[in-house]
Amino acid sequence: MCPIGLMIHQMTPYSIIMTLATRKTIGQHIRECRESKELTQEELAYMAGIGRSYLAKVEAGTRNATVDFLEKIAISLETTLESLCRGV
Repeated sequence: MCPIGLMIHQMTPYSIIMTLATRKTIGQHIRECRESKELTQEELAYMAGIGRSYLAKVEAGTRNATVDFLEKIAISLETTLESLCRGV
């Protein structure tokens, strides 16, 4: 087994659940902030210079968001990284 496969194999279910929970929490915060500003995913994606489908997947918690992505979103929503990641 390759080193990465071994590492994943050794992870406990709890750590995998936390990763999913973290993605979903951040995605929910992005969606709430976007909707409070009455922006569509397409409008926010354009403002941030990112793909709409990537934004949709991050909001749904199915894709990991990079720090660069989160920074672009935070700037476009006129908020902070801390606000997007609260409760994580």
